[in-house]
Amino acid sequence: MKWLFILTCLSAGLQEGHVVKFSTNFDSGSIGKVTLIDSVWVRPSRTDSVLHLSYEIISRSDPDNPANPELKPSARWFYFMMEGVRGKHIYLDFKNTDPMRAVYSYDGKHFQRFEDYQASMRKVSSFFSRDTVYVAYFVPYGWELLQERLKHWTASPCVAMDTLGTSMMGLPIQILTITDPLVPDKGKNRIWIHARVHPSESPANWQLDGLLGRLTEDSPVARQYRRQSVFYVVPFANPDGVYGGYSRSNARGINQEINWDHNDSLTSVEVQFLRARMDSFMQEQPFDLVLNMHAQSDDKISYYVPTLESTNPEYHQKAMHLAYLTTDENPYFFMEDMFYSSPAPRYVEGWIWNRTKGETLAMTIEMPYSFYNNNPGRPWVTVTSLRKNGELMLRAISDFFGWNIPGRYILKGTIRGKKTVYRYENLPAGEYQVFIWKDAWVPFDDVVQKRTGIFRCVIRTDREPYTGPLRVSQKATWQN
Repeated sequence: MKWLFILTCLSAGLQEGHVVKFSTNFDSGSIGKVTLIDSVWVRPSRTDSVLHLSYEIISRSDPDNPANPELKPSARWFYFMMEGVRGKHIYLDFKNTDPMRAVYSYDGKHFQRFEDYQASMRKVSSFFSRDTVYVAYFVPYGWELLQERLKHWTASPCVAMDTLGTSMMGLPIQILTITDPLVPDKGKNRIWIHARVHPSESPANWQLDGLLGRLTEDSPVARQYRRQSVFYVVPFANPDGVYGGYSRSNARGINQEINWDHNDSLTSVEVQFLRARMDSFMQEQPFDLVLNMHAQSDDKISYYVPTLESTNPEYHQKAMHLAYLTTDENPYFFMEDMFYSSPAPRYVEGWIWNRTKGETLAMTIEMPYSFYNNNPGRPWVTVTSLRKNGELMLRAISDFFGWNIPGRYILKGTIRGKKTVYRYENLPAGEYQVFIWKDAWVPFDDVVQKRTGIFRCVIRTDREPYTGPLRVSQKATWQN
């Protein structure tokens, strides 16, 4: 007993001056309960000692949901700062959330994943070389970062910003309108995108960041995108949830994703404002496409494709076409990665379906946190690859609507018996690859356009004529 008492006092004495402080007093910060499990000094050599500290982390749960009380509150998201970790080996044991390999940063801006030898499912074991470190479930995309990005995007005369209203906490629900104002809106495709309904799903915003970066840049391709379309984009559909560091709810506890069929007294002000603005726009002209951007625990990208049985053949085919276009030449997304669902009215897809009966295609796309295509052997998800997925999605949207952009032309054919004739009036001189569509762009021919002018291509078959689109893409190696 005497030796036990001495060892206990020694352990307590060793902790004096070696306390690690946890805090979340910043944008998107969140943590629940932190418990010191154990501490021990380890002497790796005669002249060196390292303090090892292990902590149990209980993530903060969302508030109870007043609109759907049967739902268990989520506690996925964590994002906290530790001070006093320099020269210490820290062990973190996450009990009620599921990080596969968390991320960390020494400055709160530049994040990287813990290496595989430092982190595994719900565990972190790392020696830190600096005194302060931030640890998060995934790379945060917070309110302050969004305001910086908005300043950048709205510097373009093709981008206008408005607010749908204010959240319960008084934050503006911001919306961007992106189009070429010098081109009349009549005839343009209208696309609505919103993200971050679930605040822990920051990969969705990194994907959207890539899409917006490409759409707003000053390039020939981006200028043509804006001539062909009007994009309405709500980057944060749940600003309170993002700023407050919640997982799947707003500050009141409501999961906005499943409240589109609730009346105003039972849902959030955010859903009310989204519905009101979308209704207003649809009275002018229905959207051609609505995209709901999320992230998921499944280790793959997925569209939730509306089933044939719950919609109609034409609608299902359109959804499959967009999904397959998004996978085409995409190293991160594959045809087998889709989910299939019915557009239930509590979701935005069902709400849109009930209003337009198929005139507007509405789909949810999910980004992963970890790796792609259920394949841990592939590179893990990064901010760079998520942004690239946003660019690839924008290209898929362009192909879906048949926009002709510099270097990439989507042509519709005219059927004449068993042949299909494609024609483009003013194709620039260059070397091109020609593709036909068979749930992917399949190479069909190589052509050289010696001078700018009419391009003509004929596809002949012995059976039913080919009815799909033709893609004519300029080879990057061509020089005039």
